[in-house]
Amino acid sequence: MNDRTMNDRTMKAVLLDRFGGPEVLYVGRVPRPEPAPGEVLVRVHAFSVNRGEMAARSGRAQLLTGRKFPQRSGQDFAGEVAGLGTGTTGVTVGDRVWGIVGRSAFRSAAEYVTVRPQRLGRVPDGLDLVAAAALPATGTTAVTALRDKAALRPGERLLVRGAAGGVGSAVVQLGKAYGAQVTGLARAANLDFVRTLGAHHAIDHRTVSPAELGPFDVVVDTAGTDLRTFRRLLNPGGRMVALALDMYSAVPNWRAPCTPRSTR
Repeated sequence: MNDRTMNDRTMKAVLLDRFGGPEVLYVGRVPRPEPAPGEVLVRVHAFSVNRGEMAARSGRAQLLTGRKFPQRSGQDFAGEVAGLGTGTTGVTVGDRVWGIVGRSAFRSAAEYVTVRPQRLGRVPDGLDLVAAAALPATGTTAVTALRDKAALRPGERLLVRGAAGGVGSAVVQLGKAYGAQVTGLARAANLDFVRTLGAHHAIDHRTVSPAELGPFDVVVDTAGTDLRTFRRLLNPGGRMVALALDMYSAVPNWRAPCTPRSTR
């Protein structure tokens, strides 16, 4: 078998042979996947790194990843449809798409990936594929938190903990787009960035106590600490959505007890 045949059957991928920091990652070669019936083959142009990848790489997610090496990395991706398995519908070769391989799978940091079409979306015209790769997990989490869980309404006061992070920065922008009055908590070095996202107020969380912040109609928490303290900042009928690294799923969202008094 010559080198050309070998390269046609393999691809580059990000691998790790032990748990640790970023230094354990390297580029190696793995078998190139072929789309099974009902699957899509995507040529990956870009992938992103989220908290899930860091947990897997460090060894904190061994319940999902196991301890067998080498292991793969990456969940989010953006690219171009390169092939279709038999019976696959809804996409066409050449479509620009973004997606996520799965909540407990790590393999998008590679030249190609296979997924079900339900895990894909078409990248909007004018959006760069590198920028698109940063959105699948963070963007869908932000939309779910604000639209589906909190049902954020125009004019409501929204507090975002971790406003400079991946999900937090998306929540700030969506909150502003939904017409909310947005307050973002972040480190001092990131406050200007949070303001550029559209936050009406950007506050250093280390210099202001929670008691000085409220009240709010909605709190979105990406820190996962002191949840009871921040829950107390809610107006009657307020909603709190807490997002924490708990098997990559959201902590059940809190809802403040409703009272006859108006929340307005």
